[in-house]
Amino acid sequence: MSPQLRGMGFYGPRQQHGALGLMAAVTLGMVLLFMLLVVDSGRLYLEQRKLQRVADMAVLEAVSRGGNCAGASTAAGFANQSATRNSFTPGSVQKVNTTCGTLSTNSSQLRVFTADATKSDAIRVIATTTVPTSVAGGLWSMFSKNGFNLNTNLTASAVGSNGGAPLAQLTIRNTTLTVDSSKSKILSSLFGGLL
Repeated sequence: MSPQLRGMGFYGPRQQHGALGLMAAVTLGMVLLFMLLVVDSGRLYLEQRKLQRVADMAVLEAVSRGGNCAGASTAAGFANQSATRNSFTPGSVQKVNTTCGTLSTNSSQLRVFTADATKSDAIRVIATTTVPTSVAGGLWSMFSKNGFNLNTNLTASAVGSNGGAPLAQLTIRNTTLTVDSSKSKILSSLFGGLL
């Protein structure tokens, strides 16, 4: 062994027995941390997908049943009924907000919802819920100036419209094969006039 390494305290393989165990412990710790982040991120992703499904189903039901926001406000009732059927009970933690309005196309060729309670050309449903904070979100909020937050608010939005007349339509008629036994000499001669 070189004199430089002896001066640092390394006198051979006997002094390095714990290095492999230390590397294994650090590697196992990193694997567990990443596994925790993956599972926790997956939980938040599934919660967001569930919330989006609730919003989509609520707006589809409100539009298909002809909901409106004037007078009795049937659109909100239809959306709340659909949310309840999809295991999302509107209350203090879980909320469904229904708004009527119109859809228009802007200069960027994007459809934009404009709220107008007197019109029910389009309906927007916004579903919100509160879930426990993820590990990564908890670490982030610990270092932010607002402090640690135990809960995370999730929001999903969906807009639906009957749309009026179709923009394009495709009709295909096909009469490749027609069977008419009265015009067939072969069939009538085979079955002896039974046809």
